[in-house]
Amino acid sequence: MSSQKKSKNRQKTDLKSITRPYRIVSYISLALFASLIGYMVYFQVFLSDDLLNSPYNKRQEIVQEQIVKGSLLDRSGNVLAETVTAEDGTESRNYPYGNLFAQAVGYSVYGGSGLESTENSTMLQSHADIVTQMQQDIQEEKKQGDNVTTTLSAVLQQAASDALGSNRGAVFAMDADTGEVLVDYSSPNFNPNTIEQDWESLVNSEDGVFLNRATQGQYPPGSTFKIVTALAYYRQHGTFDDFSYTCTGSYESDGYTIHCAGNEVHGQESFQDAMANSCNCAFAYMAVNLIDKDLLRQTADQMGFNQDIPVELPYNGGEFSLDANTPNQLTMQTAIGQGDTLATPMLMCMIADAVKNNGQMITPIFVKSVDSATGSNVKTVQPQVFGEVMTTEETQALEPLLEAVVQRGTAADDLSDLPYQIAGKTGTAEYGDISEGKAHSWFTGYTNTGNNDIVICAVVEDGGNGRAPATQVARSVFSAWGTGTY
Repeated sequence: MSSQKKSKNRQKTDLKSITRPYRIVSYISLALFASLIGYMVYFQVFLSDDLLNSPYNKRQEIVQEQIVKGSLLDRSGNVLAETVTAEDGTESRNYPYGNLFAQAVGYSVYGGSGLESTENSTMLQSHADIVTQMQQDIQEEKKQGDNVTTTLSAVLQQAASDALGSNRGAVFAMDADTGEVLVDYSSPNFNPNTIEQDWESLVNSEDGVFLNRATQGQYPPGSTFKIVTALAYYRQHGTFDDFSYTCTGSYESDGYTIHCAGNEVHGQESFQDAMANSCNCAFAYMAVNLIDKDLLRQTADQMGFNQDIPVELPYNGGEFSLDANTPNQLTMQTAIGQGDTLATPMLMCMIADAVKNNGQMITPIFVKSVDSATGSNVKTVQPQVFGEVMTTEETQALEPLLEAVVQRGTAADDLSDLPYQIAGKTGTAEYGDISEGKAHSWFTGYTNTGNNDIVICAVVEDGGNGRAPATQVARSVFSAWGTGTY
């Protein structure tokens, strides 16, 4: 190689060496710039509402000086929350239904809660027509914020409240096809109209009044979980027809004994009989001998346990744990909704709804539409599918079991006389020291008329003693739905 070529190569090498640090800095700068742009896009799409809703955001105060916060309405147009203006111009939020929607609608002070918080940024925007906005600007008046029509029903919510009475518990109900939440009632509760005066006593209360038991209350699901156990059995065997069991009132395995409620002896049972009778012994037997434990866990996971569900209000997920090494004692308890299993009324409502919907699990939604103060539609919320959790064949096998519960089983006394078909599952969930006999009462189920059907889950804390069983609470909501005036 000539000396001239060697010199040129050395110059190129030297030039690369000299410029290398600058190129590295350029690449890093470009990457940082791209990251910044990406974050700005992410912020605008996903985080802007959260920031506006934050009580620490000073921009919120500026917006409130320009816009009167809009109203929250129920599905029929009844006002659930509104801004009222005093003679001195002071604005405050008013809740015409008081305690009835305490946790679902929430309050707007101290950082806010419920839909008052999650829809805050929406109600602090104005999409009134341009003429109205110009007139308000000329007259130096505040603009009127958009109104949010929720999916909630004041009629059905009142029915749930009346039925639950002074008992602790929750009722959650949805439109079976759309997932629109019709009822989100939790007791005990509070009056959002006096939240500031009552704040100290409420935050120091041991009653858990701020907890939305319908979406956040985690309870052992008791026998309502047998829907999941039955599905796992069907997936392993492909039929319920091969099942036969003779119930003697108790079942023992590895030194641990499961009893049926009241030590009742059910005798010879088919699978449908076992579900209608809510036979603990039959389900404990099949969990130990006839169902693969990993399959039961996989089935529970697929049905929403141990998963995040994208709902608007705060939500606690269902908890389930089981594997091949789980001892039979815990396996038996787990199969009947005891042990370490926990569920919210919302989750069990979704599971029942999936049976109704041919295996399609619908995500609950709380907002129906957003409209301007002058009546123009800003947004309409569409149903959301959480997942295809069962096949049509599986739901067609499960549905007769749930119908039998209502027609001739544990829910028959309270529901079988209603003038439309209902399918569902009762549950009695023991908790604490079993020797004390403490138990919650459950019901989850749905109407099956083919016309605007409803799915309900009710939990009555300490209702296992017959004081206010959940099936009676569900009956009241079913009856109110049956009037067609919600």
